[in-house]
Amino acid sequence: MKISRDDNKPQGPNNITRALIDASVDRGLREIEEDPKRSIRKLTDMGRMFIKGRFMDEVLSIVQDLLRNDDSPYYEAIEQMLRNTDRKNLKDFGISFGYSGLTYGGKVIREHELSLPYHIPWALTLRINPTLKDGLSVSELESCVRQGTAMGIYCYFIRLSGAITCIGRLMDLVKQHPECAFVSLLPDEPLNPVQVAGIKECTNSMVMFQNRGAATAENVSAMKKSKILYGIYAVYGNDDAAAWYNDQKAEELAELNAGINLLVSDDTCSKRNGAKVAKYCRSLRTHPEYPMILFDLVGDAVQINHIISEDECYFELLENGDIKTTTETISDFRHTTSLDQLFTIGLPRENPS
Repeated sequence: MKISRDDNKPQGPNNITRALIDASVDRGLREIEEDPKRSIRKLTDMGRMFIKGRFMDEVLSIVQDLLRNDDSPYYEAIEQMLRNTDRKNLKDFGISFGYSGLTYGGKVIREHELSLPYHIPWALTLRINPTLKDGLSVSELESCVRQGTAMGIYCYFIRLSGAITCIGRLMDLVKQHPECAFVSLLPDEPLNPVQVAGIKECTNSMVMFQNRGAATAENVSAMKKSKILYGIYAVYGNDDAAAWYNDQKAEELAELNAGINLLVSDDTCSKRNGAKVAKYCRSLRTHPEYPMILFDLVGDAVQINHIISEDECYFELLENGDIKTTTETISDFRHTTSLDQLFTIGLPRENPS
């Protein structure tokens, strides 16, 4: 069974189910304005009722337990996001990520994997650098998204580097796929009003800024003013991984007042150090000390995949077309953006049925 960009087009998430979730979440978000703590707990309970995926059920169960404590730092983090973000942005991104990506998408992935010789990741990380000669283009990323949705992949992390010049075309891509959730990690450049307006239109999206970026404060201010969902990301390597997993940097990150934060291992970081940082992030989520939610891109992606389909895999398509997985970086595959071929090369199953 081969899935290409032109065949096996997905039917997509159930429109009736999504509409019911949409109405319920919208009502829940409005009620939060009247009674924040009670309504946040109610919204979490509602999430468990509608979103039945293995991963989301586990996460929402943990959140329910944590929110029983009225002094939980999560209340401050959630209230901050609600205060600074447009209701439709929160709703559309949350439903695309939670329902389309982890519930419906997880089911489709499990069904496809029964007859395929490779693993399918629940999310794709796609890199693009518009200054790189012969690098991946926005149209090639769009092809990956179209192929990915046919396989059940509805969550995409886009790592933009080099320059922010293609942000408009990236946001056009995001708007073309409202059923998907996109998290865009942006380079350290100030956004202009036209770019901010373009991001504002993409309610199924979250943008993230560098933790120590010179333009971060300006960009965060623009996001708050326009009520756009945003977060902060930090890149770490072997030199500073220990500072993260020994809890020497999280407080500094929390001071940036972003509800959602993401740690990203660089290409030189060892698997051992990455695993330690990911373990620290999980520990901080279950025993929160700061008003923020912290994730590790690779470590948590692997954990989610294990819960969804009992496979531990991660897939990142680099700017030059190389493949990065949890075990290796495979070079010289710039000649194809066929996910069927790329997954066969990078994520083969040992004993395909």
